[in-house]
Amino acid sequence: MWKLQALVVHILLMGSILSTYFQPTILPNLVPQKTMSEMGLEPPANRLVVFVTDGLRAASFLANNGSDVPDLKDIYRKQGRIGISRTCAPTMTRPGHIAIFGGFNEDPAAALVNFRYNPSDFDTVFNRSRHMIGWAHRYIVDYFNTLPHGGAPLRFDSYMERELPKKLSCDKWAFDKVANFLTNGDNVREWRNYKPSVFLVYLADMDIAGHRFRPLSEEFFKRLQHTQRGIRNTYELFERVFNDSRTAYLMTSDHGMNNEGFHGGGSSFEVEIPLFMWGAGVRREEIDLEANFPRKPNISQVDQSQLAPLMSALIGLPPPMNNLAMMPVGYLNVSDEYEAVALHLNVLQLLSQAQILIRRHEKAMFYKWLPKFKELHLDLIDQYAPQFDFLKAEGNLTEAMEMCQEFGKLAKQCLEYYHEYYQIPLIVSTSLSYLIWFYCLLLQLTRLSKKEKVPRRGYMTFSTLILVMIGILVITMLELQNVPHITAFYLILPVGMLIMAQAERPVKGYWILHPLWNFGFILLPAVLMMSMAFIIKHLWMLYGISVLLNNRRALRKPSMKLFIWLCLALLVAIMLFVEQRIRKGLRNVPLKDFHVLYISMVLAIIRPLILGHRHDLRVWTFNTVAMLAGAYGVYQYMVYEESVSPYVYAVTWSFLFFAFLSIAYFAKSLPEARKRLQLITINMVTVLSLLTNSWSCLNVQIVITEFIFGLEVYEQSKRTKETEVVEDERKSLKNLKDFYRYGYMILLYFFVAFFLAGHWLSSFLFKSTAARLFYPHFSLYIAGSLVMLKILLPSLICICVLYAMVPFVRKNSRSILICAFLISDAMGLYKYYFVRNRGSWKRIRTCLDQILLTHAVNFMLLGGLCLAKIFLCNTTMEKPERKRTRTSRSTLAADETEA
Repeated sequence: MWKLQALVVHILLMGSILSTYFQPTILPNLVPQKTMSEMGLEPPANRLVVFVTDGLRAASFLANNGSDVPDLKDIYRKQGRIGISRTCAPTMTRPGHIAIFGGFNEDPAAALVNFRYNPSDFDTVFNRSRHMIGWAHRYIVDYFNTLPHGGAPLRFDSYMERELPKKLSCDKWAFDKVANFLTNGDNVREWRNYKPSVFLVYLADMDIAGHRFRPLSEEFFKRLQHTQRGIRNTYELFERVFNDSRTAYLMTSDHGMNNEGFHGGGSSFEVEIPLFMWGAGVRREEIDLEANFPRKPNISQVDQSQLAPLMSALIGLPPPMNNLAMMPVGYLNVSDEYEAVALHLNVLQLLSQAQILIRRHEKAMFYKWLPKFKELHLDLIDQYAPQFDFLKAEGNLTEAMEMCQEFGKLAKQCLEYYHEYYQIPLIVSTSLSYLIWFYCLLLQLTRLSKKEKVPRRGYMTFSTLILVMIGILVITMLELQNVPHITAFYLILPVGMLIMAQAERPVKGYWILHPLWNFGFILLPAVLMMSMAFIIKHLWMLYGISVLLNNRRALRKPSMKLFIWLCLALLVAIMLFVEQRIRKGLRNVPLKDFHVLYISMVLAIIRPLILGHRHDLRVWTFNTVAMLAGAYGVYQYMVYEESVSPYVYAVTWSFLFFAFLSIAYFAKSLPEARKRLQLITINMVTVLSLLTNSWSCLNVQIVITEFIFGLEVYEQSKRTKETEVVEDERKSLKNLKDFYRYGYMILLYFFVAFFLAGHWLSSFLFKSTAARLFYPHFSLYIAGSLVMLKILLPSLICICVLYAMVPFVRKNSRSILICAFLISDAMGLYKYYFVRNRGSWKRIRTCLDQILLTHAVNFMLLGGLCLAKIFLCNTTMEKPERKRTRTSRSTLAADETEA
């Protein structure tokens, strides 16, 4: 029951974090505004062609006065305007495309899926046009293809890079596809009648070249020459085919790139991208006689999200319904009335979103007494449209546009205010939930530490009734306030947690024993582990000091086993240092990944032989066959371009089931805990080798071997004593210290194995390579499950080692796990206050991964303990020879202090 309780509470705590910072902000059930034609105005263009050059930064486009893009410069001499579009971190492909065509920066909820999938449906320029066709990478198509289209499906022609005949040929594919489409007379006749229409040409080579060669390389600029020439040829083809001067063109990028060939952050190279507009409806900026490219600070700049309302106005469409940007003024070659009306439609679309949120809050019973956005209200919104119509009728278009700008700014502020309306209450309620959970765990730990078990008060008490009545009252108030149900649930969560905690209170006696000791045992390890693992990144130092202090007694009696353990501990510390402090970590070693993996596979078979483990012949056979099949599968994956034989998949899946089921099958023949532990270890290490692609398995084997040797050294160095009198209070304190010591040890080795297994928190992704020997295609669920298994296995082995070798751990596993929960949850509470949902992709992912990891470790340890108990049930432990001594109470006190 307590395991289920811990599981549910940690799920709820993790959900409260996501509810606080990552709730969707996209509003549903919006209605599009009128088109410009419906407003009585003719748009300047019938069609829009958008060239998205992935990864091209403004600095590369503008360099050397445009000499690297000569064909585009020739166009600029005659028409168009050049500017800078400023994207918003995270500078990634999906957020960039959504900002360009959706008019808003990526929803914070998208960070949970690494900005790769649609957490919510949204509207785009494509959907508003009703006639759209694009040529793009399949990943880009997936961003938009699954969105509601209102009966006008988007048309895409897509590809995957591996399907192309040679590398860096993505742009050639796109240009050829466009040319084939436009040279077909039936297509031209069909699309000439579509008004308005949008054409998307996605060009991926610049991003690939930037990553591969870096943006300052000669190869990069050669690729840029090819891309810009293709853009000009495609432009000229459109003009020849349609030949009506009613086509507008826009060239931009989804994000930039720094000099090292990376993106995702907020540097100027990553944020500033080119904007080149020409064709119908584009206002020409003032240029010199030689048509030199503009330079800072004289170059015009817009936010990337402003392109959506700007493109919409070019072809007479209203902005996308979820648009949050204001159309930039001065970019359209249209009348003042047309520009004013386009801006007016933009503001109406923003006000319609603000109106929904304001009405939602005004319907609440306690709205009058709660904070509100006073600068904008429903009466003011109702006055906007008549005021604009009046100014427009009077001919005061300048004043009308100023009013539009003012109302648009207020609408954006109002939306931001109400989207974050419940964030502070959620932070307070989540903090209370954490603190109450700590209190509940400490009550349980106190009861388990005592020799005489004091009964709990339970739920059938008067205090429970009072708390239930308070909860019902709060729920009623939240319902009357129209609080969203998920938010209301987490606001009421502390009351439910308090009911659970009061049920844990003892009927009599102390509620919490040794409160100051508990505070220190929780805070000190949490601070050390948080700082060393995530902040200053010196986990190797914390690991080294911890293991030396733990085995300090053994240092007094040198032995061969002690020497081996010290060598292994030194090796683990060095590996941790290299991984955390040196760029590329162990990959600096001049060995290829598959060579290291082959070495780890051989070691997985040789290691049990070296340590003198004895296994059934069937165990050796199955593990060896699985290793050979895995090695052959890795070879196939490299040589045959990520293709693996179905026989390899059959062997790996068969062994995965064998690894777990064989432990139960051989249980009767392995009644001794150590021998069954040896079977668990060899099976799990083999599974781990099939899930890794580099150093992970080798590192984990070294960590596991060091852990076992260190534990044996510690157990041999313990001095057992038999005393005449043992004070209950002192014994409970000693037990408490041991609980925290083993809990801290389990957490420490989890993080050590986690970092050495190659899971980098700044880019923690479910990569298909983790499942390459189990499944031929990328699947989020299969790859994600196997990655979770890969993370679990080292901790599972360590818990099994403790459960099989240490009687104290077997007897007090619940208390030890509670201590691990307390330390890990303290780390999670600290990280909760520093979660970022906006800004650099790397920072967002780092914050999110770190706080999720502090919760995931609890699930891993809970699952590991359950599996360890199943694997090692009905086993007997070796009883070490005990040296019986009689000591005085003072000597005992000194020894307890030392322990």
